[in-house]
Amino acid sequence: MTPNSQKPFLIGITVLVAAAFIGLVDAVYLSANHYMGGLPSCTALEGCDEVASSDYATIGPIPVALLGALFYMTMLISGFLWLDIRKSYILNLLPYVTVPAFLFSGWLVYLMNSVIEAWCLYCLISAGTTTLIMGVSVWMRLKLSRT
Repeated sequence: MTPNSQKPFLIGITVLVAAAFIGLVDAVYLSANHYMGGLPSCTALEGCDEVASSDYATIGPIPVALLGALFYMTMLISGFLWLDIRKSYILNLLPYVTVPAFLFSGWLVYLMNSVIEAWCLYCLISAGTTTLIMGVSVWMRLKLSRT
């Protein structure tokens, strides 16, 4: 890859890293609330407490938000790794992580809407950042396969 051909990927990675940082802050906040026994405060939407205390907020003993934090940390590390070494295999691998994360996030949004019948602003932020990360990673993968 020449420096000029890397420009779109640099923009994509910048968006990915920014979205992953926002998602990480969001997921760490929710995870900390879970482990401290509190419920997230939600001013823009009512229902954060219902969603955070539902049976769907954990998988066994693990809070779903902690899984999100691990996903976002993986995306941050991947983004910074690409910025450091500029190897295309990193971009090729991203969709294998981001697409399943997007599908899981979609499932959680479905549960909020149809099962729990409450909306959590923090969960919607996570769904939005996951969607953005997935879209950027797939776009970069497709662009890479055309070069």
